[in-house]
Amino acid sequence: MTVIYVLLALLMFGIMITVHEAGHFFAARLTGIPVKEFAIGFGPSILRWNSKKHETKFFLRAIPMGGYCMFYAEDDIKGEEEDDPRAFGKYSVGKRLITIVMGAVMNIVLAFVAATLFFALSGVPTVTGAYETVVQSVNESSPAQAAGMQLADKITAVNGVPVTDNLSALLDRFGEASDEPVLITVARGTELTELTATPLKSEDTGHYMLGITVNVGAPVVWEKGSVGEVISSAYNVCVNAAKSVVTAFRNLIFRGEGAGEVAGVVGVTQMIVEETRQGQLQGYLSMMIFISINLGIVNLFPFPGLDGSRLLFLVIEALRGKPVKKEAYVHAFGMILLVGLMLLITMQDILRMF
Repeated sequence: MTVIYVLLALLMFGIMITVHEAGHFFAARLTGIPVKEFAIGFGPSILRWNSKKHETKFFLRAIPMGGYCMFYAEDDIKGEEEDDPRAFGKYSVGKRLITIVMGAVMNIVLAFVAATLFFALSGVPTVTGAYETVVQSVNESSPAQAAGMQLADKITAVNGVPVTDNLSALLDRFGEASDEPVLITVARGTELTELTATPLKSEDTGHYMLGITVNVGAPVVWEKGSVGEVISSAYNVCVNAAKSVVTAFRNLIFRGEGAGEVAGVVGVTQMIVEETRQGQLQGYLSMMIFISINLGIVNLFPFPGLDGSRLLFLVIEALRGKPVKKEAYVHAFGMILLVGLMLLITMQDILRMF
């Protein structure tokens, strides 16, 4: 069964990358930009078809993990194709911008479709009670341990302010205000207990911490929803996934948070396998939502070699009135960096397995 789950994970990668490249392809067709090659998969060619009308070579390749969409003279470092009337750079900034951005847009569309299917099958969640913040673990020598906090304590208030899903925000709020201890109200069994603790500011994150891990949640019932409720839930989960991706990368870049948790193809494949094994189709769809959103947004970051970098150069070209001469070198260098980074992350994934 594990082999089947791994194949399903590889199929997911193939679908997401193919959808991304198809976004570029169909946008180019709609804007009149010729496509030199369009391939589904990598490796040796299984099928090949030449479109004389559109001057495009189509390939179906042996390894069904992704694909590519190649334009004429797109990264012509030597300048050998700059006089080709079909060259990508011959077309307006607007047409090229649409063509480039549609790859990421299609990944977000794919995530929305997967989310819609997920809620159509699983139902729409309805919260039936209040949020609870329950202590899952207490660190040794932590402020929480010194205060007498215990496993399964339900934190109900901090300095009299009710706690729902906002414990971290409240600790930061009172921690920034003064160095005084805070009064924490916990429900322990049928009794309310008041504890006094002094949160410590983390040098890594800048947040005030008690030294605990908590589970935050509310009672939820899954019920069949209307079309509007399904679409609304799909939209909300995609927006929240996008926010979490942006927040994670911001914390990684500016604070170094989560550097050891970054996963490559091997690590993500493991996650897909586990989620699919536990949640079957719903688990598979939930991973597709998050990974597709991730792929779409990360591709828009202005890192050399990514679509975001190409968009940035187009903006510069529009402002200057002429293209940047060394752009192709920047993208080529960026791709080398990306490949090297992916190899390092993959090695890290493999080491985690042993």
